[in-house]
Amino acid sequence: MRRVLLLILLFLLAAMPAGCSLLPGRQEEPANEISPFPEGDMQSEAPGPKLRETVFYLPDAPWRLLIPVRIYIPWEEGIAKATLRYCTAGNLPDAAAAAGLAPLLPAGTRVLGMSINDGLAKVDFSREFLGYPTEHEDLILDGITYTLTEFPTIDRVKILVEQSEPVFPGGANAAEPFRREFGLNLEVDDDVDDFSGTGRITLYFLSAAGDNIFYVPVTRVIATPGDLLQAVAQELLAGPKRGSGLFTAIPAGVSLQTVTLEGSKAVLHLAGVPSLEGRQEAAARLRQQVALTFTEIDGITEAAVLINGKVPDFGPGVHFPESFGRPKQWNLVD
Repeated sequence: MRRVLLLILLFLLAAMPAGCSLLPGRQEEPANEISPFPEGDMQSEAPGPKLRETVFYLPDAPWRLLIPVRIYIPWEEGIAKATLRYCTAGNLPDAAAAAGLAPLLPAGTRVLGMSINDGLAKVDFSREFLGYPTEHEDLILDGITYTLTEFPTIDRVKILVEQSEPVFPGGANAAEPFRREFGLNLEVDDDVDDFSGTGRITLYFLSAAGDNIFYVPVTRVIATPGDLLQAVAQELLAGPKRGSGLFTAIPAGVSLQTVTLEGSKAVLHLAGVPSLEGRQEAAARLRQQVALTFTEIDGITEAAVLINGKVPDFGPGVHFPESFGRPKQWNLVD
């Protein structure tokens, strides 16, 4: 079903270039040099390797969805290739495993070569790469694509196996480079039955993995919204899809009044008798979920929440700001 949906959406998108040539001599990231220390990176204070904050997209333990996590790994030449190595079973960073996440790539998978030119990363895997269960294919391909396109010089990913276009077990198209256009953790709204009149929005919900709570982006396909801001607010209040394993920080007992735009700030107006349990933890989760969701919309840099016209009161000693921006560091695993 997912593949049928993707084919329909692909038909609706403008034609995209294939860029299907093989790896030139298996060179290691020769062009478009990747900076060792983008914003948010750090160096270890003690003698030893420099550390780079790197975003990985890894499956939760039941393989239901991909979770973006930030992990500090040692800087080395060919850092994009090294990042894929850390995604492999047997090489997953201890912090990610302890957080309840699964390795993205099958055991024994090796990156035989990698090149980056004009935004296109070509990755040549060993044959062990294709040893995954068919039902994991969507998450694996999306995980590779999203992990690599976190690097600023990469916007498309071409996957090869032993220098040839593979036949993917789940039927994915190996001829076209993979991109982010289709979204992550794709859902289709129950009201959608004609894909010609649809739009895609990004919502953030929460997932419990081990003892950790992570914020998870979900791309939801909905009927083309007349008012994008209102549609995002309605879908956010509707909550995650049943059976997804996700939950929401929006307190029980409230409903959506409206959402307004004040310059570059989205203000979410709720009404009702909220259940504000959890205090500081609940306040932080609500703020981050709302900020991450609304700042995905172009032009919005801030958000605010009002319940019955007032800033939520989580009790003594708990501060909930009148407005807030997108968090700089979230889903940090250490």
